[in-house]
Amino acid sequence: MDRSAYLEMMEFPTKWWEYDLLRAELIDQLMATYQPGMESASEHDRNSVFHWWLRKSPSKDLLMKLVELSFLDPDQAMAGDVRTYIAQSVFFDRDVALFIRGGR
Repeated sequence: MDRSAYLEMMEFPTKWWEYDLLRAELIDQLMATYQPGMESASEHDRNSVFHWWLRKSPSKDLLMKLVELSFLDPDQAMAGDVRTYIAQSVFFDRDVALFIRGGR
């Protein structure tokens, strides 16, 4: 399976590609652990990608993109949890908070 087929199967919104936030090394790691049936819990892989970026102390601009991506995610329970971690980021500020409260 190629990366794009994997990402589609795991329900990554297309904005991830548009923002160039799907690093090959990260996706390859996720693909290496894939087993048939894991697509029924695809939120785990998307959550992993959110947290991979959050561990890098993302800039305010990147935080805004992650917030937007969280609102586009098909699993809003997981996405809501991600937003709590975004709020703990070093560059989280009033603008990011307002974006979260505005819901997009």
